[in-house]
Amino acid sequence: MTDNHLVIGKQISQQQSLVSIYWDYQNIPDKKLANNLLLLGNSLGYVVNKKAYDYWEKDHKVYQENKRTLVNLGWECVNVFQTIKNAADFSLLFDCSGEAAISPYSHTFIIGSGDGYNEILIPKLQDKGKKVIIVARRDSENKNLERLANEFYFLDELPKLLESYKLAA
Repeated sequence: MTDNHLVIGKQISQQQSLVSIYWDYQNIPDKKLANNLLLLGNSLGYVVNKKAYDYWEKDHKVYQENKRTLVNLGWECVNVFQTIKNAADFSLLFDCSGEAAISPYSHTFIIGSGDGYNEILIPKLQDKGKKVIIVARRDSENKNLERLANEFYFLDELPKLLESYKLAA
């Protein structure tokens, strides 16, 4: 007998992993990454959450266009205030930990950030039985993240990784 659950109005089987994507846009401000993170998430299961963290109130035309692109792709753009150093990191850590605490299901967390604050987050998620995938910029990542995460990828590796998922499907 298959155990089925209702998630955001859609029925999914217990075997299909839930996926949440948390992206420190402040650390990796590349709107092209939005689609690749979504493709990665969709290849791993059912994406239930996708959040991008930055100070989205900037009055800059290009910045607002980038935000509009993300929103059109279904991203929630979480506004963080610039007055606090590492505000995006703290907001991401808090939201991600909170979601993991209430999700009893098989759950994969994709985190787009190479910041050292994730050294705190990764074990918290894993202690709750969650899988953690880190996606970071080459040469800006905290070296411990590769060791701590279940999987670790550099941004420039994503297209090849996504191609391998397509071939396997």
